[in-house]
Amino acid sequence: MAQTIEALLRGNLHGVFGEHDAQKRRQNIARLWAEDGVFIDESGRYEGHSGVDGAVASLVEKIPSFVFIERALQAFNGVGKIDWGSGPAGEEPVVTGSDVLVTKGDKIGALYTFVDPPKK
Repeated sequence: MAQTIEALLRGNLHGVFGEHDAQKRRQNIARLWAEDGVFIDESGRYEGHSGVDGAVASLVEKIPSFVFIERALQAFNGVGKIDWGSGPAGEEPVVTGSDVLVTKGDKIGALYTFVDPPKK
């Protein structure tokens, strides 16, 4: 069964970027991401399942107590965007941003993450 763009966006936010258990995260990457999928953020470009996992593992190490919340989601014609917030559970988000996803078949082919500038 094909995964919807909404399911890919939510699954990636919570099951990949929000998953602190490395084995579960890798299983979710295999389920959600194309083998040659590309993740791009302000820190760099990461290719394939191992590249995505490495980037997320580094993030989880930096912010081990953070969780992700969904703020808004839009999807159409093979692309989608989810606005998110992240911070300690039960508190206001410390950081906010958006993920823009492009599908490849019924998986994530590319994900572009934009982090919002800090509030002043």
